[in-house]
Amino acid sequence: MPFGTASVVTSVGKGMNAKRLVGTTPSQLEPKWIAMGVGATGAARTAAVGDTALSTEVETRAVGTPTNVTTSVTNDTYQTVGTITATATRAVDEAGTFDQLATGGNMHTSFTFPVVNLSTSDSIQFTVKVQFT
Repeated sequence: MPFGTASVVTSVGKGMNAKRLVGTTPSQLEPKWIAMGVGATGAARTAAVGDTALSTEVETRAVGTPTNVTTSVTNDTYQTVGTITATATRAVDEAGTFDQLATGGNMHTSFTFPVVNLSTSDSIQFTVKVQFT
C-alpha cells in the first residue's frame, strides 16, 4: 500500500463523490484540502471508513492542487497534491483530505502510515490518489 499502514475513502467521502456527480454545478465542495495529524500510531489506530477526523490534527491544512490522472484507464484517478510545513517538532503518522480549509468539514480520505519525524520548518508533500474502479 503506497501510504503505508492503511488508506481508505471514508463513508462520508463516498457520499461526497455521489453528490459531486449531481447537476452541472454540484453543491458538494471538492475534497482538495490536505491535513496531517499525530497520535494514530501510538493509539494503534488505523484508517477506517468511519473516520470523520484525524486523531490530533496539526498545522494549517494545505490547499491541494487537484488533477485527474491515469492509473488503469484514462482519467480514472482523482489526485491532489499539497505541502504542509511544520511549525514545531512533529511525529506525523496520519493524513486526510477534507472539503474545507478550516478544521472540521467532511473527511473524504483517511491515511495512516509509519511515523515521519519533522523538525520545525520541515515540509512534507502529500500526494493523495483515489482511483475509481
